[in-house]
Amino acid sequence: MLKIITLASGSSGNAIYVESSTTRILIDCGLSLPKLFKRFESAGINPDKIDAVLITHEHSDHVIGLGKFMERFSTKLYIHEDTTDIFAYIEPNKVRTFQGIFSIGDIEVGHFPVPHDSMFCFGYTFKKGDAKMALATDIGRITEEIIEHMSGSQVVMIESNHDLVRLQSNKRYPMFLKRRITSQYGHLSNPACAEAVYELFKTGTTQVILGHISRENNSPELACDCVRDFLTERGVTPDVDIAIAVALQDEVKHFGISH
Repeated sequence: MLKIITLASGSSGNAIYVESSTTRILIDCGLSLPKLFKRFESAGINPDKIDAVLITHEHSDHVIGLGKFMERFSTKLYIHEDTTDIFAYIEPNKVRTFQGIFSIGDIEVGHFPVPHDSMFCFGYTFKKGDAKMALATDIGRITEEIIEHMSGSQVVMIESNHDLVRLQSNKRYPMFLKRRITSQYGHLSNPACAEAVYELFKTGTTQVILGHISRENNSPELACDCVRDFLTERGVTPDVDIAIAVALQDEVKHFGISH
């Protein structure tokens, strides 16, 4: 079994937790330690027992608490070998590098590049036996490689960042920021997410978690409705053929795969 707990998802901080019966992994550490500890307590997570930390990319809403967390705990930080310079502030004896598929305890971890305006950005897959889940947020555009790596995942967490109309009509956002968000290295819109969810459904995905939902330019309802409508138009019945949920900025949510 794989358990997935969304601790925080959005532009104010990101942290996702994955565990098997023997292995515990934290993906991103984008909250201050006090906030992160409150989420751990709410989720029933013992931070002393976390075996590894993975980072999707180096933007502050994904790493702001990383240094303090690594100072306090004996957890190992797993990073791609090409990103070692970015994490030079972490004690070297706590760092493990990877390149291809690797294992953390009894979980097989895969990674794949995601287009985003950062020095690096990765999505991840987690497998134990027949159970597989995939995670990709901060996506400028969906690529064939992303779909290929996420295919066959029973559970997928994917970005559904913004509603295009709400973003373009947001007077608080200057034009350069709107262009950045909608660029091929920005964030994924609701319609683009819906298309990706449909493609992944055809490969066996039965649970999708919509993440990194903008507070200003989107809502959980808009994101869900867009995916639901897109699937329904193609003969897929939401909540029967595939479950649709959202990961929120300030709420802990539990998901799982039993195989």
